[in-house]
Amino acid sequence: MSEVKKEKKVRKKKKLSRSAIVLIVGLIIIAIPILIFLGILGISALHTGTPRDGSRFENDLDPAITSEHVSALKSEIEAIGSIDSVEVICSEGQLKIYIDTNDNLSEAQVDSILTNAYTKVNSKLPVSTYFTSSSGKKMYDLQINVYTSPEASPIGSSNPRQYKLLHKNSYEETYQIDNLAQPKDPALAAELEGLTPETTTAEPGEEETDVDTSNQ
Repeated sequence: MSEVKKEKKVRKKKKLSRSAIVLIVGLIIIAIPILIFLGILGISALHTGTPRDGSRFENDLDPAITSEHVSALKSEIEAIGSIDSVEVICSEGQLKIYIDTNDNLSEAQVDSILTNAYTKVNSKLPVSTYFTSSSGKKMYDLQINVYTSPEASPIGSSNPRQYKLLHKNSYEETYQIDNLAQPKDPALAAELEGLTPETTTAEPGEEETDVDTSNQ
C-alpha cells in the first residue's frame, strides 16, 4: 500500500498593519471622552428637577437670626424717632439695616441715630454672640446704613446729604464707621469731577449736549 501523505494546509495569521493599529488606538482614545460625556448627560437627565440640598454655612450661623428677631428689631428701630422708613434684611449670613431719616437732620443727629440703632441691635442680638466668630465657626456680618436724601427734597441746597455706614464682619473685633457722603480722598474726587463734562438739559425735541468747560 502506498502511503498517502496528507498535506496540511497551514493558514498564516494575518498581522494588522501599523496604520490599522493607529486607527484602532485613535478610535479608542476618541471614544473614551465621548462615553464619559454621555454618562454625565445621562446622570444629569436622571436628576433633572431634583433639588440639591446643601449650604455654604453648614455648622455655622449658630445661633441663627430668625424672622421673629428681624421683626422685633425693626419695631425697636422704628421707635427711635426722626425716621422715615426702616428696612431690615437678613440673608446670606448678613444682617443689613437701612434707616432713611428725615432730610433736615444734621450730621450729629444722624450719628446719634446710628449709635442708638447699634445699641438696639446689641440688645436684641448680642454682638459677641451673633456677629463674632469663634472656634472656626462663621457668624453673621452686620451693616447699619443711616442716611438722608436732601438732594431730592426742597432743602437740598441748604442741607448737605448725610450717609453713615456702620459695618462689622464676624472676624473683626469691633465695628467701623464710614462716612459715605464724603470722599476719602477729597483731592482725587475734585480731580475726577474736573474731568467730568457738564451736561446741559435739552429742550423737548432736542438732543442733550456735553459742554466742555476746560478751555473757558
